Amino acid sequence: MPDWFYRPVAQRALFSLPDEAARGVALGVIGILGKSAAGRSVIEFMGHMAPDPRLSFSIGGTRFASPVGLGWRVDPEQRATGGLSCFGIGCLETYTGPHRTVRRTKGQTLTDGPPFNAGLIPPEGRNATLQRHRDKGGKEWLRLPEGPNLPVIVWDRTMDLSGDEFRHGVVLQVGELDAAQVWTVPTAMPGKLPERVRAWRQTLSAGSPVIVSGGIGQPSDAVALVAAGATLLLIDAGLIYRGPGLVKRCNEALLAQLPVMEAPPQTVSIFHRSWFWTIALGVALAAGGLAALGLALSRVLLPYDEHYIGLTSAALKKTMPRLFAFMAHDRATLAGVMLGLGWLYACLGWHGVRAARPGAKTAVIASALAGFASFFAFFGFGYFDTLHAFVAVVLFQFTVQIMVAVEGGASISAVIPDDEDGRWRSAQWGQLLWVVHAVGLLFAGSLILGIGMTSVFVSEDLGFLCMTTQQTLELGERMIGVVAHDRASLGGMLLASGVAMLLPVLWCFRRGEDWLWWAMAGLGFPAYAAALGVHLKVGYTDWHHMVPALLGVGLWLGGLILTRSYLKKRGIGRLFTHEAPPN
Repeated sequence: MPDWFYRPVAQRALFSLPDEAARGVALGVIGILGKSAAGRSVIEFMGHMAPDPRLSFSIGGTRFASPVGLGWRVDPEQRATGGLSCFGIGCLETYTGPHRTVRRTKGQTLTDGPPFNAGLIPPEGRNATLQRHRDKGGKEWLRLPEGPNLPVIVWDRTMDLSGDEFRHGVVLQVGELDAAQVWTVPTAMPGKLPERVRAWRQTLSAGSPVIVSGGIGQPSDAVALVAAGATLLLIDAGLIYRGPGLVKRCNEALLAQLPVMEAPPQTVSIFHRSWFWTIALGVALAAGGLAALGLALSRVLLPYDEHYIGLTSAALKKTMPRLFAFMAHDRATLAGVMLGLGWLYACLGWHGVRAARPGAKTAVIASALAGFASFFAFFGFGYFDTLHAFVAVVLFQFTVQIMVAVEGGASISAVIPDDEDGRWRSAQWGQLLWVVHAVGLLFAGSLILGIGMTSVFVSEDLGFLCMTTQQTLELGERMIGVVAHDRASLGGMLLASGVAMLLPVLWCFRRGEDWLWWAMAGLGFPAYAAALGVHLKVGYTDWHHMVPALLGVGLWLGGLILTRSYLKKRGIGRLFTHEAPPN
């Protein structure tokens, strides 16, 4: 459940259920995914949560991938540890004492429920596991994977180092402990917590860890605590109330405190850089879109089309004006999609591949390959478009260069700490709309591709053409083959656009990434302008046919509006600069 789905939709539904039922649904889904490599790949695909290697460190002989871990209250029964380990965490805490339920309470807090005996599932995953337990006197301890037990104390307890229990380190539990030894853990960080962490850090030896459990609800909390000297942070209530992406955002905020990685000396020619060929692919595709648009608004058929079907454009327009207009509408719509996709490739090349952003290169390659695969969709009708084939071969060479060339070439810009605020919450809705829009493109592309390979015409098409299915068959195999080619090409291009939109929206969506806003704006504007404009021009305004496009406009435009302030659009003049966004 990524934040763009959890916060706007899933959290509202889950919080309407009893605690046990809500936890069972959420952890049940994560647990099922975590049991297989395919399921874990789905989690990684949806969020790209793996922490940057620069965040890793060691305590004793144990390696931690990140200073941010999950507290035991997220999964008391240990039913989903395999899936939770994919959330970008550095460690996972388990509770080995009598099993306790966990309940949500007022004020965005979690409280320990009554203990009861239950068999716990052994934790899964590759993360370090910390074990919390109670001794016979009721005192809590935390056992490190390779090391001694650390005492768990209330974070604001008066420091008393007269004994030797703190010589190996301490765990500061944020929250309140009542007389029945029940913890109530808040989401928000107490204002004086960093000061207390700093005091412990100055008192304990350098090798003794200071672990903070609970009270981390924002990335800025993680930054403040690590800066004060905290070694590990265990998130629990924060993840339940703020969303699964909190761990990733905390990791990115901590990464932003490290020096910005400068680009290495340019020893590689731009002709051996993936970003150059990505931009070249985008420019070539956009140029093809302009040519296709010009063709759609003029003669519609190319000379070899006319030769193949044995009919000139003028003759077709005169004898079958509706069919002429129908073919123009398909080709103009295809041209608009090509223009938008070419723009998106260029933005991904300059801002994504050039900066080695996770997933940018994968998005371009996957999208391009989906488009090339659709070239074979219309062979069943016996029509071989020689120009289309030539262009596809040339562009495929560009794609191969993207695959084998070197990624990167620019300095990696600083990440802006991403605390939850009104802009963030609005952007989650916007990101959700964009994801739905991208999935809609995938569905529409697959559907149109299938139509182009089979029936060619749907009922709305027949209504516009004022023809029956039998009458369309009388057009001849060659005419139907050309129409099928256009339909399949449009479907393949929509499929490629869906892939190219979905992956950056999932993987590159971060505060301050104004290039992504412009990329999405440029993807949709020419596509919808061409599609709606040509439908109005030729009079193909059947509402069944127009509704999907209008819904697409709504989703695309709604995403632009809701994400604008979060992505911080800075103007077209600065679009192709590669500056670190201000902190």
